[in-house]
Order: sequence, then C-alpha cells, then structure tokens
Amino acid sequence: MLFGGYRRRSYNDSDHNQKLSSTASSRVFAMKVTKEQAQQNRQALLDAAAALFKERGIDGTGVADICQQAGLTQGALYKHFSDKQDLAAQALAHGFGQGFGRVKQASERSDHAMATYLDSYLNPKVRDDMTRGCPLVSTACDAGRQSEAVSRSFRDGFTELRAGIEAALPASSDPQQRQALASTLVAALVGAMAISRGVVKADQALADEVLQQVRAVVEGLSAKR
Repeated sequence: MLFGGYRRRSYNDSDHNQKLSSTASSRVFAMKVTKEQAQQNRQALLDAAAALFKERGIDGTGVADICQQAGLTQGALYKHFSDKQDLAAQALAHGFGQGFGRVKQASERSDHAMATYLDSYLNPKVRDDMTRGCPLVSTACDAGRQSEAVSRSFRDGFTELRAGIEAALPASSDPQQRQALASTLVAALVGAMAISRGVVKADQALADEVLQQVRAVVEGLSAKR
C-alpha cells in the first residue's frame, strides 16, 4: 500500500507474535543465567565457609571473612542464608558430604577398608594443614556453642562417619556391639587428630606418637578375633 508516496509495511499478527516470542526467549535466557549465577554464588559461599571453619573454627570465622573468601558481598550471603548459623549448619553438611564421600568411595574400592579410614584420619600431612581434614575435628568444641541446626549437622556428620567405620568392621552377630565399637573408634580418630594438632608445635614427636599409638589401638580393636 502506498502512503504519501511511500509503501507502508503491513504489520500483521505474525510479525507481532515473532517479536513476542523473541522477547520471551530473551527473558527466559536472562532468568536462566541469573539462576545459574545465584547457584554458583551459593556454592562459593558454602565452599568458603567450609574451608574457613576447618582452618579457624566457627567462632573464629566472621561473615565478612566468608564473603571475602568467596568474592561476594554480605548482601549476596543473606540472599541465600538467613544468618551465620544457617550458613554454618549448611556448610558443615556440605563439608561432611564432600569429605566422607571421597573416603567412603576409596574404602569401597579397597580390600582394606579400615586402613583407608586410618590413612585419612590419622595422617600427619592432614594434621599439619589446617584447611584439610574432617570437620568433626575442627568444629567439635565450636558446635556445642552454636544453634540446634548446627548441632544437628554435626550429629549427622558423626553418624555418617560411624556408619562408614561400622561397615569396615568384621561381621558381628551383635549389631549393637558393632555400632558401639564404631562409635568408640570414631571418637578415637577424632580425638587423636585434635590432640596431635594441639601439641605438634611444642612437641612433634609426641604429636606423631599420638597418631601412631591410636592407629595401633584401632587396628587391634577392629581386627577379626
């Protein structure tokens, strides 16, 4: 159609629908990127908190420290977690899941499952690197001063490790006795690492001796009789 000497382009429903479709697709893509970034931010905060709690403990780690480690603002943190206690509970669960998952998989592939746990929990290299090791060791005292949610995460971590140790024990006709022994062994492993870390700067020989002696005791208790 000519209009004022020019051909006017017809704007029909097809054109309109194409534009709407294009706009909707752009919005969906933008939302997808935003959600993916939000998930990445949450993961970064969990990773940072789990690492710092191992190194400094829960009480020794501030929200600002976690945000700095994650490269995010405190506003970003509070979009994902209601407060530090909420973050601590979820970060502990995250840390336990990562650590136990690796040890459990290694033990299941090994013919000597208990040795895998001993190598992981009574390792001098792990002792000397505060960013490594089991959260049970680094947060045992702190957890009792935190919220119920943090205590539940700590309990769940303990019971998960106990189940792994129990599975590595020789078969027993008494399930209760087997679980009791597993609880004892977990306490021995965690306590030995905590004590070894506590004395290593003053007396490395004693620190090494603690790990070696507890390993010998655990091996004896867990051996088939």
